[in-house]
Amino acid sequence: MKFFSKSVVNLHGWVNEQSFFAKLSRNALRLGKPVVIQLYSLFLLFKSPQTPLRSKMLILGALLYFLSPIDLIPDFLGPLGFTDDIAVIAMVCKQLQTALTPALKKQAQNAINRFFTNKA
Repeated sequence: MKFFSKSVVNLHGWVNEQSFFAKLSRNALRLGKPVVIQLYSLFLLFKSPQTPLRSKMLILGALLYFLSPIDLIPDFLGPLGFTDDIAVIAMVCKQLQTALTPALKKQAQNAINRFFTNKA
């Protein structure tokens, strides 16, 4: 288990805020506000030192899948391109619903409001 915990700590650099926000800002309107809030909530939960290792591993998989250019359904296919990403995000959010507190969701919502200032 120590190997996994050290590996997850080392992978924090792979899911950095800059690359995460770059992809999020390019695709926020196509993903929709509820999905973007879920994504950023997962990101915040992943970065939290209080999040258990098992949860971090689930979140890491979802975030890397979102950031990866290799998908089951390529993102450039318009609205259909993100269906696989959304399914993975929704599944992980469902599994971690107790950890995704209203306060965490509110923090995520405040952070992503800049993408939807005139839209929602």
